[in-house]
Amino acid sequence: MFEPNQQDQGGPAKGTRSSRRRARPSSNTDATVQAPKAKRQRVPLHETTVANTEALPETDTDMYEVKSDKLALLDIKRDGIENLGGPRKELSVRSKKQKAGERTAKGDGSIVLTTNNAYTVSKLPALPDRLRADAQSKIAQHSYLPNALPPLEQLSIKPGVPNNSQDRQHGAVYSTSGYALSLTHTHAFVWPYASTAASPETFTFGLPYPSKNPTDPLPLGSLVSPSAASDEPGLVVVMPMSGKIAYWESISSAATLDFIRQQRHGVEDTIPGMFSGEHVVQIVNAESAGFVLVFSSGRLAYLSVRDMHGRPAISVQFLRSSLTNATGGLLGSIRQVLGSTSSHGDVVAVRASHATRVGERVIVAATTKGKLNAWRIHRGGHHEILSDIDLQSELIRQIQEADPASAGLPEESFEIVDFTCVPRGLDKKYVEASRLSEALVHDEDSVQHLLLLTSFSSSKSQSHYALVEVVISGQNKKVGAVRPLTSYTSPVRPNAPERPKLYLPRPAMVAFVVFDRAVVIASMAAPPDSPESQLQEDSHIIPATFEDVVDLRDEGNVQIVGSGTEEPTTSGHSQDELRLRHRIKNPAAVLLVQGVGTVRVAVSEVDRFATEKPPTISAKSKLEQAVFFGIKSDNPLVFQGRSLPFTAPEIGNAAIELSHEIVASKTPFIPNVPASLENNMRTRVEYLERLISHLNTLKVDLDARTRWMLLYDSEKMAVATWLWRKNEQFIAERPKGDKQNLISETVVYINENQKTEPNPAVGEVDPVRHWFINDVWRLEIFIAWAYQIIKYAYTERLTDENGINRLVLEAAIVNKGALQEAEQHRLRNARLYGINPRKGPEGNAIPEPWTATQFITNNLKRLIEFCYEWLDNYYFPSPEKASVDVKILKSIRDMLPALTSRYFTALDEFISWAEKSSDPHAQEIAKTYLQDYVKNVYEKILRLKDYDLWDEAIALAQEHEAYAALADVMVQHILALEESALAPGTSATKAEECRAKAEDRKRQMGGYFNQYQERFAFPAYEALLDASGVQAVLEFPYDKEGYATKFLRSRPELAKISWINDVERENDIARAAETLLTLGLTREQQVWSKKIELSLGKLALLAEEADQRNGDSEMSNGFSDSKAAELEKVDQALEIITIQNGLYSQIRPTIEEAVDERAEFELAMKFHGGWINAQKKQKALQSVFEDGMERLLKHEALQPLTLIDLLTLVYLDPKHFEAIGDQFYLALKVAKNGLKGEERSNAERLIWRRCLIRDDWKQVNVTNLKDDQHQLEVLGETALYRTLFAVVDEQHSNDAFRPCIKPSDALGVYTDSLDRRFDGMDDSFRNKLMDAMKAEDAKLKTYIDKARLDEWYKTTLEAAENTVALVYGRMTAKKAALAANGSTRAPLEAAGAVSAGSSFW
Repeated sequence: MFEPNQQDQGGPAKGTRSSRRRARPSSNTDATVQAPKAKRQRVPLHETTVANTEALPETDTDMYEVKSDKLALLDIKRDGIENLGGPRKELSVRSKKQKAGERTAKGDGSIVLTTNNAYTVSKLPALPDRLRADAQSKIAQHSYLPNALPPLEQLSIKPGVPNNSQDRQHGAVYSTSGYALSLTHTHAFVWPYASTAASPETFTFGLPYPSKNPTDPLPLGSLVSPSAASDEPGLVVVMPMSGKIAYWESISSAATLDFIRQQRHGVEDTIPGMFSGEHVVQIVNAESAGFVLVFSSGRLAYLSVRDMHGRPAISVQFLRSSLTNATGGLLGSIRQVLGSTSSHGDVVAVRASHATRVGERVIVAATTKGKLNAWRIHRGGHHEILSDIDLQSELIRQIQEADPASAGLPEESFEIVDFTCVPRGLDKKYVEASRLSEALVHDEDSVQHLLLLTSFSSSKSQSHYALVEVVISGQNKKVGAVRPLTSYTSPVRPNAPERPKLYLPRPAMVAFVVFDRAVVIASMAAPPDSPESQLQEDSHIIPATFEDVVDLRDEGNVQIVGSGTEEPTTSGHSQDELRLRHRIKNPAAVLLVQGVGTVRVAVSEVDRFATEKPPTISAKSKLEQAVFFGIKSDNPLVFQGRSLPFTAPEIGNAAIELSHEIVASKTPFIPNVPASLENNMRTRVEYLERLISHLNTLKVDLDARTRWMLLYDSEKMAVATWLWRKNEQFIAERPKGDKQNLISETVVYINENQKTEPNPAVGEVDPVRHWFINDVWRLEIFIAWAYQIIKYAYTERLTDENGINRLVLEAAIVNKGALQEAEQHRLRNARLYGINPRKGPEGNAIPEPWTATQFITNNLKRLIEFCYEWLDNYYFPSPEKASVDVKILKSIRDMLPALTSRYFTALDEFISWAEKSSDPHAQEIAKTYLQDYVKNVYEKILRLKDYDLWDEAIALAQEHEAYAALADVMVQHILALEESALAPGTSATKAEECRAKAEDRKRQMGGYFNQYQERFAFPAYEALLDASGVQAVLEFPYDKEGYATKFLRSRPELAKISWINDVERENDIARAAETLLTLGLTREQQVWSKKIELSLGKLALLAEEADQRNGDSEMSNGFSDSKAAELEKVDQALEIITIQNGLYSQIRPTIEEAVDERAEFELAMKFHGGWINAQKKQKALQSVFEDGMERLLKHEALQPLTLIDLLTLVYLDPKHFEAIGDQFYLALKVAKNGLKGEERSNAERLIWRRCLIRDDWKQVNVTNLKDDQHQLEVLGETALYRTLFAVVDEQHSNDAFRPCIKPSDALGVYTDSLDRRFDGMDDSFRNKLMDAMKAEDAKLKTYIDKARLDEWYKTTLEAAENTVALVYGRMTAKKAALAANGSTRAPLEAAGAVSAGSSFW
């Protein structure tokens, strides 16, 4: 039946009797037979004796139709005693509040299965060995853990159904006597359930005339109050089908004699008048009046086991009522008493009310549909009916008003499940605290104060239960308080061994509702006064008070087969009860759980329910129960079957609080002085795993903050466990007398405000263990302090070099190992906690990752740098010459890659968190850390090569995707190997080995090209370019995918190399041309290089076009539109370069004697800045001119607008037009070739304005005393004439070139806004420059208005046109004359003729 206890089986004296016989009073010899004098052998109850016991005699065996697989094999000896222990002692069973550090096994031997601030569930140790052996044989092979059970189809056990009909049993607990009773088809077992012995004194009875069919109802039994001559209770057993009754006056004397086989007279009888098919369903103890039997037909019968003189004698008589006309039996049928119709339902329960007179009890019966009857029964069977009331409609109305959840349920589903009598004679404080009615203070027999357990069924899978107060007196009735039960909704299981039981033990503050696999604990106390509670009280609703449910596992035979209640010892009990019962402080329900044993559900402090602060169920307490007790594999309770009545945020906050308490050992369920600290920490890790598993089972929708914080605590515990093991390793490695290590020193030196200081006064003398017990939650401080210990020891010289050496190694191990353990734990448990470990925590509510705090990252960086410094001092130049332990130095060197990796990971983790935070301060730090990350990743990876850690550096770069560092490391390793091969003194073999390694590295680089593609290939080529030049890039042999070409083309600054690669490697003339032209047109800054690039690009474009025409005979001789446009751009750019070079050629002679660039600039400004320097209020324009001049002298490729400024502001020799052409004409050519749209138009207006104001038109306009020839000569010397002459001359060959505008059209340009060159400049400078433009404009306006410049412009243009026409006429005539003379010589003077024509006046 029950689960085997963990203690050894068999109590004291397994094979022999250990207790002495009790003396039997001589006055009782009638009822008992003297015990034989022969010494009898006891029946051992362990498994070994079960198989070897003798079989029952054949004659007796034939009597029994039911043979249990174990019990039927046992030979019940003459005394019928099982394993008698020492003399039974009265135990003081007290329910106490569990204190911090208390063991789960209580002082009375019980094992706590769960506890909270309201109740404690414990498994009592006492259990008969035979029942334990039966339980062991049936269920020991199955763990209570759900995942340990095999599939159900592989078991003979069906869920919710007993494994075997012969295993069926039920029983009851009698706290007044301290005994429990268990009945099977063949045996009855009685034992002191509160005994501290695992194998208590047990009384085993073989039952007479057992059932013929194993499916028949089980025998019914009850303990009988002790007779005057005995301290032990008696036993009465009723066989339900046959009606056989057996009575033993005292369990001890009855067990001594075999009444079954030797003397049955006087202690056995049969119920007379039973109907065919009728059987007994309940026996009710109504002592001292007797017992009441309830039959399946609905009838009730009175049973007495003693005659008028108190001697054992069985008599039965049926009860009847004056309201019935029953003819069946002596007095009639209870069906007729209760209505004779099925509308009232079956009798669900019969209870005996509290006794007020000796030999008299009131019996109350209830049907499922709400009919109640009450009788007063006297000793001897006399009875009278007190009440006959139908409460169905009233109960339904009141319940549905009080419980909205039941309002919509069908009324026909209403049932009374059970009821109990409310105790009387309560103390005043409990009466005042109770929400029950004033009937609590009445003690008349005529008033029956009841508490009903009712239910409405909404479906086959759900029921709504409620506790309803009912008071009846005669035919008067009153429905009082209604208390819905919300924590349990499972319907009553039809095949349960026992119907649900309702208990309301004294002092009526807490009700226990016992189902087949659950117990509901519900407070009946009034809640603290509040407006809400007042409104509910007016509606007969008990406001929400304490309620909880204790669930058993729904597995195999685990089910409640019997129960009872324990009440506190008060003056309200009879003297006999006070003499026999155990001293009990708080009410409890005691359960007989098949497959488990005896379980007590006890209220912790019942008086708290009567206070202003009664116990409450919190999310944290429910989680504590599941975590600290659900983790035990042998716990029969289940904690994850029901959802918690709390919101997800409430559960999440409770989980965080509980998790912190586990890590900090602040919960009473974790001992503060563990024998094994490592086991203690492992247990805490298991608790944390149990917590998140339970939350996942409940399917709580936890937010990301909760999940990450729970994971952080779990990581800290895992890391702390690892650190403790390392601490023990460090201690073992250090020599005797020098056991202080980094971990112990860190614990000591951590600031007192950052740890819990131990208290030596109470025995806390081990600071290390004290920290690991209390301060693991501050683990991030511990890890960061590792560097602080080294810093302090080094700067204060607290130890020698060897001491520092070892501390550095231990610090590296602690930092690397702790952070690595945290990462691995996170990866292993990411799915369990429902997080993405690669994504990292996000959001403001989540604190910064504990593995990447600023304290940790900063000190990690310092520790790594200290390691480098330490190794530089002691590892180089030769480790063998170091003054410290070389082995430790090499270990530090070997730790560097992993330690550096941890640093990179911490930085990356912090950056990922801080970037997504809305905290501006965190975001600023993230920006700083990101810069540090990029810098440190590159520098610290390359630093590893200094210690010959090439492969480790490569692996680290790959791990953190630091491709620039990876490329540099590989290239530098290749170069180092090649240099070693060429180094003087290197042997041929060594040189060949180095070259082979270098070649292997190159092949490895080629493999990385394929693996990482451009991410690695481009940095690799940059490294090659920086280290070995262009040739190394162009000739790298292991680039099979053309990454060199992609690299060169992706870097505009490498276009000068890219076009060479396009020609030589790719044979792509078109791409080379494109590269050259793009470079020359947009990027090149030097004018000479630009000219060459454009020329080469044009040549390549022409060559590529020629190749295409040669390959396609049908292709036309002309260029495509796109290429023609491209060639036009090139020609325009080349023409601008030609103009710039021409301008420079005019300035160069004046600067040839300069000794440096500054002198060149000064000479150029002296000879060619005369005109601009002479202008007043033109400082800004002068600054523009100086900037352009400086650029010209540096041979920079000038922008068109800059070149136009130079050409229009520079002073040149008057004969310059003979060498390069007119300067303003050249400016117009620059505008035509380099500008477009409005920008070109504005530039042309600017050019004409400066051209027009170059001369004094007021003087030109003064024609007084001048002949025409002289006036024309003056006009011919103006800049306007020279410019117009050049423009008109150009138009003869290029008719589209028409830039001429009249002077008035040149007004207003750049006076309100400037060109794009000055967009980003200071407003002050821009304003000054516009003032200069306005000054130019004003001067031109004066010439127009005062000197008739518009008319003079027309005259000058006409003169220029005439001169050009005359010159071209002369050239045509000369060509014709030469042709007539047969000469083929070109007229060389033609060019001079045009030049001379400019001054022909």
